[in-house]
Amino acid sequence: MSVVQYKKYVWLVDTIRSAGKISREEIDRKWAGARINDNHESRLPDSTFFRYKNDVEELFDIEILCDRANGLYYINDTDINSRTKQWLLSQFAVSQSLDTSRELRDRILYEPIPEGTEYLTTIVNAMRDSRWLQVSHLRFESKEAPHIFHLAPLCLKVFKQRWYVLGFVEEIDSVHSTPKDEPRLYALDRIRHMETMEKTFRLPKNFDPQAYFSGYYGVFCGKQFTPERIRVRISESAAPFVRSLPLHHSQKEVEPCVFEWFVAPTLDFIQQLRTHGSEIEILAPQSLRRQFAEEAKRILKMYE
Repeated sequence: MSVVQYKKYVWLVDTIRSAGKISREEIDRKWAGARINDNHESRLPDSTFFRYKNDVEELFDIEILCDRANGLYYINDTDINSRTKQWLLSQFAVSQSLDTSRELRDRILYEPIPEGTEYLTTIVNAMRDSRWLQVSHLRFESKEAPHIFHLAPLCLKVFKQRWYVLGFVEEIDSVHSTPKDEPRLYALDRIRHMETMEKTFRLPKNFDPQAYFSGYYGVFCGKQFTPERIRVRISESAAPFVRSLPLHHSQKEVEPCVFEWFVAPTLDFIQQLRTHGSEIEILAPQSLRRQFAEEAKRILKMYE
């Protein structure tokens, strides 16, 4: 699929989604004035419209429906709460906005995305075909050459602007062994080379990516981490930020400015709590409260 063709799909999805419901006549009017209309057509031909409609559903799993009562088209939102679909639609909206307002590109700022996205297509295809990948990976702390292993990719995950792949591992040249029944997570920006293998794997019948990560905050995961009840008190000035952007799906405000999660106290979750500094007080568990107290003492001593 060419970049131009992709942009046409993006245009159609964003045009319908932003309108809520829209007639074919209105789609034609917008198409006549669209930058992506490289043939300067006065309307979007029916054959082209329905081909794009079918392609969008097949490629992106986004269904464009027609309300027969009034002839208006709309995006099927029965499963719009899907995180994948929400993310995809938001990317479409941003892409379309940039394409129609090129003069504003320098005024729209993004966080830099680490390397590794070039492997996304390879991983997605391997997941689709249930094929093993041969991966060359370099750990952050490693001063040696990358180690090579075989990976059966189970799912992809985005966290803090980084892409990660979760999968079962067959070690080749690493001294670190991993139980074959326990998946491991790898950041794509630490991968130095990847290629698809001929051998296939079978996805476990009961594997559910959402369920697997449900007890964790981010990318620190595995049997060594156990979810537990964590309760904190946050200042009135900081609480609105936590309310508007929950740290975890289990988040509850049990009292005014007192928040609770059932999540593993992993390093990435603790680091997120630390970002609130003196605006936060750990109430439970006591072990985590003591940890924060000790850190506060060390910081105070550092500045004395």
